[in-house]
Amino acid sequence: MKNLFETLKDLENEIIPLNEFEIISLENAKNRILAKDLYAQKNLPSFDNAALDGYAFNYADLKEPLLIKGIIFAGDNKTYEIGKNECYKIMTGAKMPKNADTILMLEDECLENGKLIIKKIPKQYNARRLKGEELKQDELLLKKGTRLNSKHIALLASQGIYKIEVVRKIRVGIFSSGNELKEPWQNCDEENIYNANALALMSMLDSCEISYLGIIKDDFDTIKNALLGTNFDLLITSGGASVGEADFLEKAFDELGFQAIFKGVKARPARPSKLYKKDKHLALVLPGNPMAAYLSCFIFGKKIIRLLSNSLNNPLKMSAKMGIDLKIKKGRNNFILGNLENEFFIPFNNNQFGSGMILPLVKSEFLLISNEDIESYKKGDQIWLLKL
Repeated sequence: MKNLFETLKDLENEIIPLNEFEIISLENAKNRILAKDLYAQKNLPSFDNAALDGYAFNYADLKEPLLIKGIIFAGDNKTYEIGKNECYKIMTGAKMPKNADTILMLEDECLENGKLIIKKIPKQYNARRLKGEELKQDELLLKKGTRLNSKHIALLASQGIYKIEVVRKIRVGIFSSGNELKEPWQNCDEENIYNANALALMSMLDSCEISYLGIIKDDFDTIKNALLGTNFDLLITSGGASVGEADFLEKAFDELGFQAIFKGVKARPARPSKLYKKDKHLALVLPGNPMAAYLSCFIFGKKIIRLLSNSLNNPLKMSAKMGIDLKIKKGRNNFILGNLENEFFIPFNNNQFGSGMILPLVKSEFLLISNEDIESYKKGDQIWLLKL
């Protein structure tokens, strides 16, 4: 059994990117993965223009009264020109007149006898936006593998790029295993527990095409039939991962020709997690306890989906300092939940929790994963956190 970081590294060698693409429009582009590099179609801005309302003039005429030749509005495509000691009143986004290199903001205007007198001197080139100063035509816009967000969509729209090629959505099937489970919409007595895992995992992986397969009972034939005929890129089950209760699942995977990529990991509380592979199909077995299932999926499930999508986006890491002295068990990776207070990380409840709990997840924004050779942290130690 390997530690967490070794196991994650192995996944990079075992999982082949999907390489199946589709064309979509920008309305549907959020959280999709670009299938190829995109380049600027035009200069941004596409012409020299005014960054604010004011007067466009030549800086060489700074100390002279300036004749105001007229007003240039945004959207006016005519070409204007100033001569010696001349200027134009200009609106934000309007095309700069020839020979003008600076804009005096409207609030600083001083008019005498119908001419502009510059009393509050701006810097030369003030408020002039140059053609192509932000982006030049054919410049790399976004890299293949970028997960698109709202800001990316604004950039693409500014270039008139409306149809884009993206990786098709990863098809994920999710089911829970356990005779004791009831769905949140069912009646649940004292002898049963609600299925807290499935909906949480579906929400976590909402960028995928998700199918919920329900609760599968702890029975070999039932489990094997559930695995048969599934055409998912990734099948995720929670429960049936621990020693003793894993017999059904492991036997079913063996009979169906799945090969284990890993069986367990030296990490708390992700230790029972397993990953199987058959052809292009992957099956991730998560622990049944809610916290263990959630954190294991956060680490393994999201990593697998990034690899299948060939995504460049990695989890958000940030540097911080440990806020307390903390002893942990050596020889495994420990998952430590907590929050930041200023720049200091404060573990939730001094890292005392059970893998079946949910409140520590709700009340924690960050996750620290220790190296297996660490047995204690001192207050002030530099650490790296993952944003949950």
